[in-house]
Amino acid sequence: MPDVSSDREYRRRALAKIHIAKKELGLSDEEYRDLVSSAVPGKQSAADLTDGELRLLLDRLAELGWRPRLPRVAERPLPPMVWKARELWLQLHRAGKVHNPSWAALGRFTKRMTGVGDLRRLSVKQATVVIEALKQWLERVE
Repeated sequence: MPDVSSDREYRRRALAKIHIAKKELGLSDEEYRDLVSSAVPGKQSAADLTDGELRLLLDRLAELGWRPRLPRVAERPLPPMVWKARELWLQLHRAGKVHNPSWAALGRFTKRMTGVGDLRRLSVKQATVVIEALKQWLERVE
C-alpha cells in the first residue's frame, strides 16, 4: 500500500516550489495560468494537478531558468576544521597517496571514518577523528 503521508509531503513541497518559482520568475497570475495550461493542457491551477503533472510543471519552470535554492545547510560556511582536513587531504594527494583530490572523495573518506559524509554536518569530535587519521596517514608517508 502506498504511503499516503509521503505523497502528501511530496505534493506540499512541489506546490511550495511552484509558487516560489512563480514569484522568483516574476510571473503574473495570467502568465502563470498560461504556463500551467501549456505544461498540462486543460488545467490552469497547480492545485488541480496530479503528482506526475506537478513534476511536468516543475520541469517546465526549470526550462524557463528557475532553480531551487540549496538547502540552508548547504549555504552554511565550512567550519575551520573542515578546511584543515581538506588541506591534509590535498597534501596526501600531492604526495601521491590520494588519487582523487575532490571534496566528494574527502566526503567518502569521512563517511568511512565517522558515518557522516556531509562535511558540514560533522561534529567537532568527528572532525577531530578525521583530522587525526589524515595526520597519521601523512606521517606514515613522510
